[in-house]
Amino acid sequence: MTEFLRSPSVRGWWQQRPPAGRRNLLIVAVTLALAAEAACLLTGAHPALPLVAGFLVFVSLRPFPGVVYAATVFYAPLGLWMLGVQRLFADAFGGRDYVLSLSASAVVCVLLLVTMIRRPPSRRQVAAGAGVVVLAAVWVLIGVLQQDIPQTLVGARLTAIPVILLLVVLGLTARELHLLITVTAGLVIANAVAAVAEYVIGPARLIEFGFEPDRAIRYIGTTFRAPGLTEVNAELGLLCGAYLLGYAALWLVRDLRPNRVWWHAGAGAAAVGLALSTSRTGALLLAGGMVAAIVLNRGGGPAARKRARWIGVAVVACVTAGFAAVGATGASSTFERLQVWGDLLRSGAPWYGRGVGSVGAATTSRASSSPQVFVDNYFVSIALQFGVPVLVAVIALLVWALVRLTRGSRLHPEYAVHLAVLAGLSAGCLMIEVWEYANAMLCLVTFVAYAARAMPPPPDPPPPVEPAAQPAAQPAAQPAAQPAAQPAAWQDPAETARLHLDPAETVVMRQPSADETVILDKVDDTVILHHPVVPENPERRRR
Repeated sequence: MTEFLRSPSVRGWWQQRPPAGRRNLLIVAVTLALAAEAACLLTGAHPALPLVAGFLVFVSLRPFPGVVYAATVFYAPLGLWMLGVQRLFADAFGGRDYVLSLSASAVVCVLLLVTMIRRPPSRRQVAAGAGVVVLAAVWVLIGVLQQDIPQTLVGARLTAIPVILLLVVLGLTARELHLLITVTAGLVIANAVAAVAEYVIGPARLIEFGFEPDRAIRYIGTTFRAPGLTEVNAELGLLCGAYLLGYAALWLVRDLRPNRVWWHAGAGAAAVGLALSTSRTGALLLAGGMVAAIVLNRGGGPAARKRARWIGVAVVACVTAGFAAVGATGASSTFERLQVWGDLLRSGAPWYGRGVGSVGAATTSRASSSPQVFVDNYFVSIALQFGVPVLVAVIALLVWALVRLTRGSRLHPEYAVHLAVLAGLSAGCLMIEVWEYANAMLCLVTFVAYAARAMPPPPDPPPPVEPAAQPAAQPAAQPAAQPAAQPAAWQDPAETARLHLDPAETVVMRQPSADETVILDKVDDTVILHHPVVPENPERRRR
């Protein structure tokens, strides 16, 4: 099993098996499938249960297929509902329609263990992770004391999934990350096509098709907010904004500039989807990240920074034009949120918080046992769940990370992508709980991991050159008398002269003729053969 987990690909692992081993594995697989089908018939379970369970086991053991499965579930849940996949998973597990979305989170959690087996962490990393888990358990316990356990577990899952996604995606190779961005671009294109179709069909007909009002069908004033293939328009807007932010940030780094047609098409589709979703938070995530990356990035020369400014201006202009085209430029909801935040902070929450799951999406889930609490600001959500001291620590950590990335971007150009993502995420969290939207977080961590993996390492500095040891000076010695040298076979003794020179003497020689060869001895007895320049032929001069 460990060999299967560590293998770079399933195909390579299968080809390394001997023929007898392959045959035995096939026999075992067929036997287990038949036994599982027989057990389903005897117990009355759905016949698709073995197939669905086997698929989930496979994607839970292979990182890249598992991440692609999670991306499909996070990016296109409404599309999977229309294709009947959600119904298939629900029927396989006793009619529970939440199994599909929950299975993606479960697969990601198992992939974290697989990633730790494939890339074992250091002791320091293990100690840091254990400390974070212990601290989180404290607020989970506080949450259990405040509300029911299922609601607290939902809040813990929403809080932990972004961190788990980051660790799993960082474990992928550069080639797998490249393919993952291509898959993301394809799903963004599918969302944009669906959003255009929904906008053309109209909300009344969509309700007839089974779209749920006040969830898939929502308005801002009288403007319809298209959901695409996601469940709500906010998910579509955040997904498109996250993709556009990562795509535009790659253009700030010379070695990471997008060079695939699918990536460019995905960026155009993301712009359309962001406009049709009317998600101002997605636009804020995009604009805030790009502006921060342009201002704080220290990498590249003057030409690169000028190009970055033009890219930022173009992005902001396109977003503004798109929102103006669909009539979503109002700001009344923004002022309403300011009043809500003030009321929540004055509600008398203890300094240590109410515990995990006490506010936000956990209160709107089917497992909720408390009144719904809409925050639309993740920093306020942190203060209510974990307390004001934790909020102060989080803000300090964000400032430290931004300063560190800014200073390091001069030597590490890929930090421009990290700056854009961190600043955009911080800006988006001011208007909505972006951290709790798994689709946006998976898209952002994909670009962060790609920038870290695909960037070529900087060249190693040249090794220091140690000065050569100087030999001790020796007193000059008078050269001994040299015996007469014997001429070589090609030398004519009559036409060869050999001189023995003293270093202190200066010898003036007559100009040799054209048919003479002179051999001079240097001080160290190295013989230098000198061929004089042949004078010009006098016959040629007469011509």
